[in-house]
Amino acid sequence: MSVNIDLAFTVTGVADAPQAREIVGALEELMRDESIDGYVAIMVGVGEDGSCLVSGKSRFPLSISGFHRWQPHFEGLFAMTVAEVAAAARPEISWGYPDEEC
Repeated sequence: MSVNIDLAFTVTGVADAPQAREIVGALEELMRDESIDGYVAIMVGVGEDGSCLVSGKSRFPLSISGFHRWQPHFEGLFAMTVAEVAAAARPEISWGYPDEEC
């Protein structure tokens, strides 16, 4: 059974703009590997404290079959992908369930 999911994430603790762009590239590759690359927008930004960050969100709800199995798999790959580029960076993922929102 499929479920509609909203994906949003932020990666803080990014050293500088070149590292942020490297993280974006690595996350874009992860999204391609997971077949959601056309559905997720990833961007470099500046946090409230003036530091670089990377953020992203799904453009519209993702329809995921077996989400309860895929979620921990994806979260692990996401954290590993960020850590391989920037060990000090802190990735955070938020999931939304648009079908349950009323």
